[in-house]
Amino acid sequence: MPAAKQTGPRTAEGKAACRFNALKHGIYSEQQIMFDESAQDLAELTAEYHEQHNPSNATERELVDTLVHNEWRLRRMRRVEAVLWEHAANSYLTQHPGEEACNSADAFVTNSGAFERLQRIVNACERNYHRALKELNRLAKVCAKVGQALPPANPASQQQKPSTPTPAIPFRQTPQTPAPAAPNAPVDPIPNPESASDPAQKQPQAA
Repeated sequence: MPAAKQTGPRTAEGKAACRFNALKHGIYSEQQIMFDESAQDLAELTAEYHEQHNPSNATERELVDTLVHNEWRLRRMRRVEAVLWEHAANSYLTQHPGEEACNSADAFVTNSGAFERLQRIVNACERNYHRALKELNRLAKVCAKVGQALPPANPASQQQKPSTPTPAIPFRQTPQTPAPAAPNAPVDPIPNPESASDPAQKQPQAA
């Protein structure tokens, strides 16, 4: 079929599959779907978290993945708990044939070890979830502070202005001041340039 005539999936199952496959991260693989779980529910949960937190880098995406993974496991543990209560009640009635009903206390005592193990898993999922959510909120605050610290973009101010050359400061040489003469020192006579240039003037005149 030509690409121009392709309209994409039309059924709810097809749309859910496409939306699920568009997510490239490993935790959204089909291995996360077990028993009566739905790939569409996981895809919608993932899309909601990504739209809410809008991760912009690998670190934020990993934190959002952690939120989705632990939320998905918590939903699964709630279903597991419901099944455990049912199995515990049936076990109690089997062990006590004369009784026609079972209350929650009797069921819990019958299979308390399974409930305790389930609660430990729930606690771990909740810790991981809130730890990732706290880190996401911290990164969001850091990004907000960085954005506020940056100056607003102003195209007029970003235009390069012609630079005015700085006038050169002239360097003036200060003449050295001669040292003062010592007191009572003989003063050299000032030479006469003409006498120094004419050798005849050096001879004494005849009487």
